[in-house]
Amino acid sequence: MNVRVFVLGVVGISALLLGGPRAASAQKTTEQFIPVGQSPGLSGKHTVIGTVQAVNARDHTVTIAGPAGTRSAKVTERTRIWLDRSRMQQPNVKGTFADLRTGVTVEMKHEDPTGASAGGPAEWIKIQIGTSS
Repeated sequence: MNVRVFVLGVVGISALLLGGPRAASAQKTTEQFIPVGQSPGLSGKHTVIGTVQAVNARDHTVTIAGPAGTRSAKVTERTRIWLDRSRMQQPNVKGTFADLRTGVTVEMKHEDPTGASAGGPAEWIKIQIGTSS
């Protein structure tokens, strides 16, 4: 194998794995398929994982109780909601605000992680569906 081709391949793969615009875009594209709590570089660091404590249909807000406390978010037309069906060994599917119910386990990412405690809009929410393993 040509050493130059090998080095270029390693550099290219490293750029994708270590970040950059393409890696961020790829993560956004595939995020819906990643189970709750398993998003590389995001879960538990830039997301809130917990149990839905309250849903306000009038204000389109959700409150989640997690290990770091309670967080609220506004669910907007831009918020993507997915049903994580990995525990049932089925692919994840698109969900809706109506799928948010008290007591379910969710993972949520705010649009602006610095405004997470202020109840800013959610970028996405994954709702865990199925039996526990």
